[in-house]
Amino acid sequence: MDKKTIRKNILEIRNSLEKKLEKEKKINKYLRSFNFSSSDIIAGYFPTKSEVNILPFIESLSTNITCMPFIEKTNHHLLFKSWRKDDKVCKGKFDINIPLDGTFVEPNKILVPLVAFDRVKNRLGYGGGFYDRTISYLEMIHSITTIGIAFSEQEIKNIPVMQFDKKLDYIVTQKEILK
Repeated sequence: MDKKTIRKNILEIRNSLEKKLEKEKKINKYLRSFNFSSSDIIAGYFPTKSEVNILPFIESLSTNITCMPFIEKTNHHLLFKSWRKDDKVCKGKFDINIPLDGTFVEPNKILVPLVAFDRVKNRLGYGGGFYDRTISYLEMIHSITTIGIAFSEQEIKNIPVMQFDKKLDYIVTQKEILK
């Protein structure tokens, strides 16, 4: 199957999941098992289009700088602004929330929403290449850890991989952490 077909099929599955809240609680619990240091800058995301809601985890991080991504230019890497639970947000590109006031930061831990994934930690996103470009960019600056976030139902046997696609370090689902 090609990426477009996989995207369509997996998004239909993700959009119709049952017991989603229960599954998200398990994913957030697994995220709490990561031993982030107080110096880590952790990038989350504002969930959209039935993505896993990791905001409870992000909001629980009181000793870390947390940030959220936003798109400034198409065909460019994501930028990140610091964000805390009660900070104001506004709508950005693709109608995704972005921090209104935060300071620009460069995370070293990135939580990546997924459309689909496979057992060897290849990922499929929406097709814009934003996370692939962002991971490549940040890897040139400092060491980073990438953690994909998905429901186990989003797993497929093989993700078609292109030259610029970036493999993840971990993938967290409601059933396990792939290492």
